[in-house]
Amino acid sequence: MKNTAAGSSLFAFAIVCLMAAPLETLALPPAGTVVVAGRTGSAKARYPIGPIHEGRFDTRDLKRGDAVGEQSQVLTGRDGHLCLVISPGALAQVAPNTQIHVARLQHTAPGLPQREEDLVRFVALDINGGGIYLDGGVPTPTLNITVRTPVGAVEAHGGVVSLVYLGENEGWSVLCDKNEVTLTPAAGEPLVLKPGAAAVLRRNGAEEDAALTHVPRHRFEFCRGFFRDLEAFRHIALGFDLGAVARYLGVEASSIFLDSQGLVADVSPSFRSTVASRSDQRIPPPSGGPDSRRWSEERIWAWWREIGVVRGVNYVPRTCVNSVEMWMKETFDEKTMDEELGWARGAGYTSVRVPLQERVYLEDPDGFLDRLDRFLEIAARHGLRVVPVLFDDLNRAGEEPNIGPQPDPVPGVHNGRWVPSPGPTKVTQFASWPELERYVRGVLRRFKNDRRVLFWDLYNTAGNDGLWDRTLPLLEKTFDWARDVNPSQPLAVPAWRELGSPMSVRKLERSDLITFHSFENAEILKAQILTLRRFNRPIVLSDWLMRQRQSRFETILPVCSAFGVGWFNRGLVKGRTQTWIQDQPFRSPDEPEVWQHDVLKPDGSPYDEQEVERIRAFRYTES
Repeated sequence: MKNTAAGSSLFAFAIVCLMAAPLETLALPPAGTVVVAGRTGSAKARYPIGPIHEGRFDTRDLKRGDAVGEQSQVLTGRDGHLCLVISPGALAQVAPNTQIHVARLQHTAPGLPQREEDLVRFVALDINGGGIYLDGGVPTPTLNITVRTPVGAVEAHGGVVSLVYLGENEGWSVLCDKNEVTLTPAAGEPLVLKPGAAAVLRRNGAEEDAALTHVPRHRFEFCRGFFRDLEAFRHIALGFDLGAVARYLGVEASSIFLDSQGLVADVSPSFRSTVASRSDQRIPPPSGGPDSRRWSEERIWAWWREIGVVRGVNYVPRTCVNSVEMWMKETFDEKTMDEELGWARGAGYTSVRVPLQERVYLEDPDGFLDRLDRFLEIAARHGLRVVPVLFDDLNRAGEEPNIGPQPDPVPGVHNGRWVPSPGPTKVTQFASWPELERYVRGVLRRFKNDRRVLFWDLYNTAGNDGLWDRTLPLLEKTFDWARDVNPSQPLAVPAWRELGSPMSVRKLERSDLITFHSFENAEILKAQILTLRRFNRPIVLSDWLMRQRQSRFETILPVCSAFGVGWFNRGLVKGRTQTWIQDQPFRSPDEPEVWQHDVLKPDGSPYDEQEVERIRAFRYTES
């Protein structure tokens, strides 16, 4: 048979005709598929481009939606994390510096078994270095998972287990979270590990070690949001519905991969697909993809040179307690906005970053868009460009956003009535995403070519208030929806916590420019900027100012000037958000009366005249 896929044996989700012909008519083993559900950092696949015995392989960067099959290798770099759907039986997170050989993904029954009890599934992976977290779901005797290390194997019938490489002499740390697993060293007796226990696996034996339960590298959190959603597509005996996984990821139809025998369909019984007609024509992988639509470095730097110096402020009118009150028809305060944005321009600002509110949009889409248009006009009249923020996980009120009169500020409490956009229930419920998609697309379509918009901030503090990585799936989809609209303005999501964490890196990998929050002092800020420079893109400090922690105009602006970094400080006018009050965790016994945020008093006069002078004088000393 001719090689129909030389150089292209890795393929993303692609369109396959769904036919009634059973897979047992194919002269192919019933092999499974490994699908990339999430990725950050560097990750590659090495895959066969001819018959295995010829030993010919090719290598390609992995992205979300890619799929590989048996005899392929998955490799992560020093910053690489992968979230994988392993059909027929597991979810996995792969840590940095890991090499995995996909040895076996098979059903043992010929063709498609007629009964669930006839199905036996095998997942066998060889791992070297790094680490892996495996979630095999509800344990069943017909699911056999084996992870082989250079010093021995770990076997399970489901449940959750993680393996972390400790070093050549230390061996492997194995943590059993759910169900039990069996450790079989290369030489020595097997050890059965109960749930909640940990052990070290070495070539000459395995022994329990309770201290290993606290090994930091066992904290696999990057994929938590994906795994929570993907669990809905897993059947206890049949494995994953990969058609549903494809729809969830927003890629085409069915999961397939290419090898030297042509197109091979996944044979999970819940996934009735077949091999497409074979020909000598090479079938290329689909063009485009989420990452390919990111602005090039040349384009984003040209934009940066055009817009001039960014001196900005995060803005909420002093008459509004949260973003619901800011955008509702009954409380949309154009008079105050006009007055305060005039003050902002007089203080030297060039831009404002403003939170939108999904709940208000869904209540009255046309009215919301018209009010946003009027706000943009007010800002433009005062020479200010706007950065709209579509989503926000910050939830100081601990409530879902609701339409109607908003409560008065909590006396003496910093920002105590702030509600998110959307509420946490929608963030973590896949069924709610269609209306979130309508919101994102609706706003961006209306203003996609509007020069009054400086850039789009898609998600403020994504993962805040306990959501953490559970927000990541919605974050990925928000980027996808926005890229589909293809606005003329760049897209960004700021990193705000642990800049080197997988989730923060993923935000920045998908952003056209680099934005981040920091309320640290000047020395820490310098280190953060140097870390972010590796992305080789313009940098904007999108939220800062905490005077009691030495995040002040006199300390921070010189750093931003020296490194050519734009900025938006927190708060313009003292008002109903009460952000001038020091937040409880950051209260200073030495300066209890100093304002935490905000620059102007309610009459427009400065809190500190020298701060305003510094804003007006700010320039980049490095281009």
